[in-house]
Amino acid sequence: MKTIFGHIAIVGLGLIGGSLARVVKQRKLAHTVSAFGRNIERLQKARELGLVDNCYKRFEDGLHEADAVVIATPVGIIEEQVRALAPYLRGGAVVTDVGSVKGPLVAALEPRMPRGTFFIGGHPIAGTENSGFESSFAELFEGRICVLTPTRQSDAGALERVRKLWIAAGSSVVLMDAEVHDRIVAAISHLPHMVAFTLVNAIAGMKNFKQNILEYSAGGFRDFTRIAASDPVMWRDIALMNRDNLLQTLDFFTRALEDLKDAVYSGDGDKLEELFKQSRDTRRGI
Repeated sequence: MKTIFGHIAIVGLGLIGGSLARVVKQRKLAHTVSAFGRNIERLQKARELGLVDNCYKRFEDGLHEADAVVIATPVGIIEEQVRALAPYLRGGAVVTDVGSVKGPLVAALEPRMPRGTFFIGGHPIAGTENSGFESSFAELFEGRICVLTPTRQSDAGALERVRKLWIAAGSSVVLMDAEVHDRIVAAISHLPHMVAFTLVNAIAGMKNFKQNILEYSAGGFRDFTRIAASDPVMWRDIALMNRDNLLQTLDFFTRALEDLKDAVYSGDGDKLEELFKQSRDTRRGI
């Protein structure tokens, strides 16, 4: 496969960053892959495993060699990371990210990039409940959607190179306004995680059983709540950064839950069947 970048730097080598490093190395999408992070011992382990070629703790030690920088940290510190690394960027460098909230980041970062460098907001809609590069795998992005959120000011060449990177990693790329993206993911990604977290806490907190009822959980409960095992810090940051959109979706969900509760309370079997059928048909269409 054709090389897209000479040197890619990945800041934050977790599940997403590690999986990107794997696919870049496996498909030779860059000549060199470097990792930056605070825990140099873990990064050295990733280098020993062949995920990356170099690892650094400080941006000043190796970032100037990169023509692409991918920020794969929790969204709450992406702006901080970009501001810290900006002085060490080489001319023509492209900076992108993988955060699942785009509006505030694009608005804050694009106008403040050093002259001759470029920021393209990105969000590969992929992941698992696991974290860390130890859980990464090169096929994570295969058949998934990656949303890029360029603006009218975005450099066309930088956008095209980032688009080619994600296509080469196996994703279908969609260009979208950042604010539209945030409203969509609030509903299809952020809300389900909030529901899963809350459901697990609610069941675990039930005091009217002598038994530990979680010991009796079977496939349905475990499948539905799998994502409740996700990184708490990452999801704290997402919930706060996309707060307004998330609150709107929580309101919609609360009203839908009240409709279900009313149907159960009133013994309205026809209404229950209607709700369940609507849900089944929608789910089958996904």
